[in-house]
Amino acid sequence: MSLDVKLKCFREEAFNIEIKFEITEEDYINFNLYHLENSPSQKKSYNLLRYAVPLLFTVPIYAIVRSLTFAILFAVIWMILYPRQYKKLIKRTTKKLLQEGDNSSIFGKKILVIDEDNIKFLGEHILETISRESIKSVKIYDDMILIYLSGVTAKIIPTRYLNEDSKKSLMDELGIL
Repeated sequence: MSLDVKLKCFREEAFNIEIKFEITEEDYINFNLYHLENSPSQKKSYNLLRYAVPLLFTVPIYAIVRSLTFAILFAVIWMILYPRQYKKLIKRTTKKLLQEGDNSSIFGKKILVIDEDNIKFLGEHILETISRESIKSVKIYDDMILIYLSGVTAKIIPTRYLNEDSKKSLMDELGIL
């Protein structure tokens, strides 16, 4: 069943908003980066790697090189460069994971339909209905709106397909403003 046919099934129902968009690999990678930046457990792990590791290595470096300046310089450089390296690692890991299987239901053209009781996501390979009550939280970024259904599952809506009116209407419907 094509996307247009699926949509026609819903045209008979009354709905408030319909948004057409496309999710790309870059959107999915950015979602993962945003999630990791905001997850309490990931923040803890990130901060441990960023600050504790260089402090732990400062002592052995000092013992080997016998230069406190070099040991402190190592720690400072690590703390400055680690965020960029961490983001590169997350991007690379996510790309590898995406290559492991069929992810056609994640990517591609989608249609979001919001009616009085439900939110429907339509795609070439999916038709998913979500009750408004199942939304745990909504996060807004410059390039996307994330509708979290659990602590690790979210629906991605890229904002590049929204003008100011449609973005405001969507946020109103989701109860954000």
